[in-house]
Amino acid sequence: MKEVRILSVAFDTEIAAHETPAFRGAVIEKVGLEHELFHNHNNDPSAKVAYHYRYPLVQYKRQRRKPSIVFIDKGVDQAQHFFMQPDWSLDFAGRHYQAAISDLKVRQYRLGVTDEPHYYTLRHWAGLNQENYERFSQLEGLAEEVKMLERILVGHILGFANGVGHRFERRFDLSILHILGRRFRPFEGVGLLTFDLRFKANVLLPGFIGLGRGVSRGFGMVNQWNPKQQNGKNLSYDGKAE
Repeated sequence: MKEVRILSVAFDTEIAAHETPAFRGAVIEKVGLEHELFHNHNNDPSAKVAYHYRYPLVQYKRQRRKPSIVFIDKGVDQAQHFFMQPDWSLDFAGRHYQAAISDLKVRQYRLGVTDEPHYYTLRHWAGLNQENYERFSQLEGLAEEVKMLERILVGHILGFANGVGHRFERRFDLSILHILGRRFRPFEGVGLLTFDLRFKANVLLPGFIGLGRGVSRGFGMVNQWNPKQQNGKNLSYDGKAE
């Protein structure tokens, strides 16, 4: 098992969902581009690639309509670059925003494979890249779609673990129990197909992390879920009680 630190900071003024990328940009401008974990751009002028293709350890989210920053593992040490600023004011979406903290939590989570299953919700999960989307759109029936999404989700969990320096000691099983919805959401000028779903896996995952594409902008947020709250019944992916 690996211990993963997570610092989540929520601010007090509400923003619209589409303002999350602008909030991210304002925070990056405030701390300065020299702090790469805030934006994952490659600051090396001699580098052949403009981005670090790694799991983002600083993520920007909207929770209960309020903007928040989630610092993960080594990203927790980067939080000082924002909080040491003499002025927390941010300018984005055509307005001046005086940031004030409404909630701050530091948590220690365990990450690893277990013998028993754990249950999670996953919101606004952008699981498909362009190639996978073309394959997905040609599938016939919900069962085939779920099977493909399960494989991709396993890969995203492995990618997260690798991003925080952990390698699972053995394989784990994962099942999507219920697809709550799907819709296209704007992302970098295009529509990105996202899913809200519930799944179970015999792996412990930290809360508040993101999985899939666009996690630095609030896509794919994971939270634990208690299936007993569903009137004692589990829901299958086709919406029927089991």
